[in-house]
Amino acid sequence: MTWWLWLLLVLAALALYAVIGLGLWRRVKVLLAELRGLEQLSERLAAVTGAEPPAPIVPSYLAPPAEVAEARHLRQDNLRARRERRAARAAQAMARWRRVGLR
Repeated sequence: MTWWLWLLLVLAALALYAVIGLGLWRRVKVLLAELRGLEQLSERLAAVTGAEPPAPIVPSYLAPPAEVAEARHLRQDNLRARRERRAARAAQAMARWRRVGLR
């Protein structure tokens, strides 16, 4: 008798996955249509202004390894500069505190 219950639970789970999957599929289709519309708008705007449209963004898992390495190197440089700016702000704050006599 319990196998009916298990069968019902499995079928309900499959139906739930189907409903969720269908909803996601519809949303993805709408998103892709909007992205195509934005791409066309970007091309028309580039034609009006005379500027080049921006290069499409390629996810890192589709990009060639050289581009991934270059992006990683650029990110490391940005993080290093950010750390240096943060350290400089902290040093300035310590200097101000010392001038006032708080440290």
